[in-house]
Amino acid sequence: MNQKCKAAIFDFEGTLVEFQWQLKPAEDELRRAFAELGFDGDAFANGNYATMWNAAADLLAQQGRMVELRQVLCPIYDRWDLDALTRWAPRPGAAELLCRLVTGGARVGMVSNVGRVALTTALARFDFARWLSPVVTRDEVTCMKPRAEGILRVLTHWQVAAGDVLFIGDSRADVFGARAAGMPVTIILGGECDETAFADAPPDHMISRLNELIS
Repeated sequence: MNQKCKAAIFDFEGTLVEFQWQLKPAEDELRRAFAELGFDGDAFANGNYATMWNAAADLLAQQGRMVELRQVLCPIYDRWDLDALTRWAPRPGAAELLCRLVTGGARVGMVSNVGRVALTTALARFDFARWLSPVVTRDEVTCMKPRAEGILRVLTHWQVAAGDVLFIGDSRADVFGARAAGMPVTIILGGECDETAFADAPPDHMISRLNELIS
């Protein structure tokens, strides 16, 4: 990790574990659920699981209706999280990396679009939980990445400047979220997005293995 960085914020799925969300069927189901709430247009016809949620939240938060959105949509997101949980496996060296960073004096946190139910189980299962503080899930924010809300929450908690923190993720949403927060970002390949997806949104660094962060 760059010596100028005093801390690191990790994404979860696709970054510390293999990417296992079944995007096509999950997003098809979510699209139908948003339509039943009256949401249509390009943001929903062509959006992904995160951008559809954010588009709905932009409207409903202003109307004080986020509870309604969560009641209808969160069970669907949670079910697909729990489906992925049955297949998640840690990337090689993930727990060791977190341990090494923390014992070396770095702060390490997490911002994930996965919900609290599945993520809490996974972090305990893979021995990640004790190294991560804070952990911000989908359930603690109004808008998911690619918005910067969760990332900014961690920076505020730490009282650390964005430029002193490295974000590590696997997707375009991670790049956009980190950029919106003013942070450098490293992408690990082999997750949600392939390398070509970053042509118009390049990260500061690309790696293939987690141990490259400390080599």
